[in-house]
Amino acid sequence: MTRRLLAFVLVFLFAISIAVALAQTSVAGEWVLTINGPQGAVDTDASFKQSGEKVTGTFSSQLGETNVEGTMTGSTLSLAFSVVTQNGPIDIRMTAEVSGAEMKGSIDYGMGTADFTGKKK
Repeated sequence: MTRRLLAFVLVFLFAISIAVALAQTSVAGEWVLTINGPQGAVDTDASFKQSGEKVTGTFSSQLGETNVEGTMTGSTLSLAFSVVTQNGPIDIRMTAEVSGAEMKGSIDYGMGTADFTGKKK
């Protein structure tokens, strides 16, 4: 009886761990982000890789390429990176809710915030 109970508990825990892994939203792939900044909307290409909750990637625009890293917890994407400007580096934090092939969020760039949307290519 004890062995059956132990076997049942192990199978149950294994099934839960698979369900949690499948529930994790994936942001991996190529995206187009539209950032609604002070000078108007700007499109940026984004490429993300994901391993568990860890997300790495790049943003590419007319200004060049920037490496980003962060986390994907449930459906919430959080990224952080720095860009070098004429006035020195600026630390940027982004947070978005991801739903399938779309995301919507905000960017905090130190001197203000902007909203953005994203669509998977």
